[in-house]
Amino acid sequence: MKTDSYNRKISTKEAREGFIFILKNKLNFFPGLGINFKLIGDDVEKQVAIESYPCTCRGPDLPHEHYFISWEGLKSGDRIKIVKSDQEGKYWLQKEV
Repeated sequence: MKTDSYNRKISTKEAREGFIFILKNKLNFFPGLGINFKLIGDDVEKQVAIESYPCTCRGPDLPHEHYFISWEGLKSGDRIKIVKSDQEGKYWLQKEV
């Protein structure tokens, strides 16, 4: 099933470290890993990309990757929605109230 948005509640770690965690099963909603795209928030427009880092949070026998978008200014508990624009390579970031 094709999705038209990515929804997330920002964690304390995301807010503190300035990123939006991307779930592995939602990667196909975005351009490929490392490919730049435009993300437009309230008064901010940035070129961003999905980045990753290796992790062993499940233990050393289960190494895997975590995926994220760098994005400053979000607060713990913020509910966000990222929506694809009709224009190629452009996405909207909305804070939900």
